[in-house]
Amino acid sequence: MVQYKWVALSNTTLGMLMASIDATIVLIALPAIFRGIDINPFTSFQYLLWLMFGYSIITATLLVTFGRLSDMFGRVRLWVSPFSPLAQSCFP
Repeated sequence: MVQYKWVALSNTTLGMLMASIDATIVLIALPAIFRGIDINPFTSFQYLLWLMFGYSIITATLLVTFGRLSDMFGRVRLWVSPFSPLAQSCFP
């Protein structure tokens, strides 16, 4: 029981670290994104807000969707599924 709480704490901490790193990557990439779509974010602040809110909404939606899929099919099977079709045959 004592080990489980440390595993849960470390997984939660690692998950939050990865989420903050991911958000930082998006913030650093914003100038390149705006150059790519040829928009000046300083003249129209609403595009910056739409981009950040859209990213957050998509991330939250995918998190809930993949959480439900992992509950239905199993976490290991869902994790292994993109890697190879051969690995799927290991989990009936």
